Amino acid sequence: SSPGESPHQGGRDAMRSSIALVLCAWAAMAVLGTGITVGVSIPAMEKKCYGEQAAKMELLVVELSSNSDAKVGVSVLSPHATIFQEHDRSQVKTAFTTTEPGPHWVCISNDAQTSAEVLLKVMLGPEAKDYSQIAKKEHLEESQIALRRVEESLRSYHSNVLYIRAREERMRKTNDSTATRVIFFCLFNVVLMIGVGGWQMLYFKRFFRSKKII
Repeated sequence: SSPGESPHQGGRDAMRSSIALVLCAWAAMAVLGTGITVGVSIPAMEKKCYGEQAAKMELLVVELSSNSDAKVGVSVLSPHATIFQEHDRSQVKTAFTTTEPGPHWVCISNDAQTSAEVLLKVMLGPEAKDYSQIAKKEHLEESQIALRRVEESLRSYHSNVLYIRAREERMRKTNDSTATRVIFFCLFNVVLMIGVGGWQMLYFKRFFRSKKII
């Protein structure tokens, strides 16, 4: 410690810094945290879907339980494939790592003649990990765990931003290409109309001359 500063004062400052660091970490996680927990009422012979935006190589956990032991069907869909599918289940829990970025959907179908009440929980990225086990395995302190969760949340957020930016770029290129095609099509129509109009004028001029009308 510096001259004039007691060891107790330095310890208190360090403690304040650690507490502030942990609070900032938890605040960031509250902003960046992803996942949903929702009670769903599914009418008879209907289906409902809920989606979450996921980055590539991100942990996704889906838990579902029926309040009345009703049997429902559950399917998890990636942007281009069906990842998980079960039928006639009152409880479901599955976890997997995404293989492509984009929206992932959890669909619940009720094929019974009565409505079903279910509780759906979807956890994504850092929210899906058990950090207590990680802390025990790697002997990490609470502040280190909080910082790791923030780091992974920021990494997930950054991956989603890159995906959205790439999708917007593809959409912009598609719009530009479509606009260019529309412009060329309009120009072609104008040229075609002018050409047909000129041909009609010449045809009728020759016709009237042959009939000695003009």
